[in-house]
Amino acid sequence: MYEHLKVLEKMVLDIKKQYQLVSDELNTLKQKPNTDPKELSALKAKLDTSFAERDASKKQLNDLDNRYQSLAEAHHMIGEEQDKLHTQLADLQQKNKDLQQKNESLAQQNGELQQQNHDLQEKNQLAAERTQVVLQRLTRIDQMES
Repeated sequence: MYEHLKVLEKMVLDIKKQYQLVSDELNTLKQKPNTDPKELSALKAKLDTSFAERDASKKQLNDLDNRYQSLAEAHHMIGEEQDKLHTQLADLQQKNKDLQQKNESLAQQNGELQQQNHDLQEKNQLAAERTQVVLQRLTRIDQMES
């Protein structure tokens, strides 16, 4: 984009230089009363061509400037979006870290609960065995009394 602007600027300067040369030549011819009508008409045509080239170059420069402004706005918007995404990423990474810590804590609690459950199952098994023994004794006592 910058290179295009430099080229366009060079073209405008060249056209201005040509315009100045033509203007100088025209002024010189105006001061001399013995001008050739063919030469005058060729110079006017050359001047008109220079004006047309200058106007076309101005239009092209204006178009390039508008494109540059659009690109600058798009670049700015992309930068803002990138900043938002970086912020979101940082937030998500922090949330992920927090969740991982919570997961580790829950895994540790789960392990402790499984151990407690295992211990309670063993106690329950022992209690069931003792209850069975007591029931058998009560059944025998009941049978002896009957």
